Amino acid sequence: MELKGKTAVITGSAMGIGKACAEALKQAGCHIVIADINEAEGRKTAEELDGLFVRTDISDEEQVRALREAAMKEYGRIDIVVNNAALQTEAPFAETTVRDFRRVVDINLNGTFIMMSVMSEVMEKGSTILNMLSVHYEQPRLNKFGYDASKAGIAILTKEAALALSEKGITVNGISYGAVRTPMNASWMDDPEKSAHVRKNIPLGWIGEAEEIGEYARTIIETFSDHATGSIFTIDGGRRLK
Repeated sequence: MELKGKTAVITGSAMGIGKACAEALKQAGCHIVIADINEAEGRKTAEELDGLFVRTDISDEEQVRALREAAMKEYGRIDIVVNNAALQTEAPFAETTVRDFRRVVDINLNGTFIMMSVMSEVMEKGSTILNMLSVHYEQPRLNKFGYDASKAGIAILTKEAALALSEKGITVNGISYGAVRTPMNASWMDDPEKSAHVRKNIPLGWIGEAEEIGEYARTIIETFSDHATGSIFTIDGGRRLK
């Protein structure tokens, strides 16, 4: 895909991986729409990238429709959607409440579906959707049940949406990443013992940077999205192997 002049809508892009994706796509010549519930950081990022900020809770269909209309009014088209917004909670199984579990799934999984459903209505042939996953969509662990279950759901949803949207010429792919330095992971990154434990479980021994995922996303969209669809690309330092 030729990126210059295309419009990219990136959810959860005020900070972290979403912001890194927005930066990489901006550098490639895209118009950027920052969608996030963090209004202060979202507006700051949009200003930095000369883009549009729209406060959006992606679990709310009406807010997603408002996001779409704002993007269309500003740029007249939507060519790229990066579904990155996510919520993660941590608690033992017996202490994980139904309310908390539902909220995580509602944002991560249902929000991804809503975004794809609403945005694909105006996306044209040659457009693409990229969903952010985690190695834990297929690798179980303790205490993050809602997040990991929702990412597993996004994995099959990515493949099924790829089948459905192929009729419109829209490709749908995913990125599965491992440990990355982001605000969401501050609880273990700032703890030397926990950080060392994470690195021990990564064969290559490194913790990824958000900018690496952003560049990886740009490369997939620019180089592979014209033909690859229903694919999940992995960048995790070999984390899935252990």
